[in-house]
Amino acid sequence: MRNALGGIAVLIAALLAGSVQIAAAQSSAAPADGPGWGFAVAPYLLFPHMNGQAAVRGQTVDVDVGPGDIFDNLDFGAMLYLEMANRDWALSLDGLYMNLGAEGTTPVTMRNAEVDMKQLGITASGMWRAATWAEIGVGGRLNSMEGGLVVAPGDAALPGIDVSDTRTWFDPLIVVRFTAPLESRWNLGIRGDVGGFGIGSDITWQVFPYVGYRFSDLFELSAGYRALAIDYETGSGIDYFQYDMITFGPQLGLAFHF
Repeated sequence: MRNALGGIAVLIAALLAGSVQIAAAQSSAAPADGPGWGFAVAPYLLFPHMNGQAAVRGQTVDVDVGPGDIFDNLDFGAMLYLEMANRDWALSLDGLYMNLGAEGTTPVTMRNAEVDMKQLGITASGMWRAATWAEIGVGGRLNSMEGGLVVAPGDAALPGIDVSDTRTWFDPLIVVRFTAPLESRWNLGIRGDVGGFGIGSDITWQVFPYVGYRFSDLFELSAGYRALAIDYETGSGIDYFQYDMITFGPQLGLAFHF
């Protein structure tokens, strides 16, 4: 039986509120040098720390988890960044899917409990090259989370629990990227976005400085450090849902250019 994240109560809140919210991750896929279009496919991996507050069905808890807590409860995950670009434009699509599950016991009553969370995050953006080193554009981030909790019954006064919840919201984004070649094979960049504006999240922002090394025309390895903040809430009373979280940590990616 897998261990819960420092107690089943914190695990329930963290997972159902999307404790691995890494949506909209970016890579350092570079645009083509020529007049035609270039393409990049970049799987990546983020090692996230999470700090903030989450509320599910009116129950609010503080969340403070690290990469070990998250990966210990990961059943399946996939992260992929795609980009097509020419001299003037860059179009990107970022996809994330995660399936988290954990088993443990409830405090005090010591009943068996299972938590399951599925998350899909998709970010799309289009950027215009305003200068050789600067791009600006717009985009959107779709977040969808599905969580479930099953608690075994105790005695007659403690019936079992079987609940689930699904939340989906969309955040419009303003996106910028700055890049600078260091040498023939090295490049340095920083990408960021801000959005939400009350349409989905009250506010969301992200910043991602990175460095990339081009082994060949085909392969590029990138490493960086990401910080992503989301402040989202909806509903009231028993239907109140809150996700006020900062996710931060190092990221590694491998891009295939063609």
